[in-house]
Amino acid sequence: MAFTVSNLRKTVDGETRVHEFLVTADGTSDEIVTGLDYIYSAFISPVSAPSAPYSLRPNVLTAATASNGTIAITGVASGAEYYVLVRGR
Repeated sequence: MAFTVSNLRKTVDGETRVHEFLVTADGTSDEIVTGLDYIYSAFISPVSAPSAPYSLRPNVLTAATASNGTIAITGVASGAEYYVLVRGR
């Protein structure tokens, strides 16, 4: 199952592109394609989610394969919502 991803904002901070997403989990893991060539950092903040542990890995697919510009999110509960902030180029 795929996550539902809404792009809330795209902006630039100096030479760094910043994208903000609202992610609704439709399963326990998935990848988000950010549109960036490479991710410097990624932050996740729960909006409405249980306290289950989750993992956020930039530039990686859920199968642990390198994939620049992609974020792997695992361990989330179906129906949970998260804000994801990504900085990259």
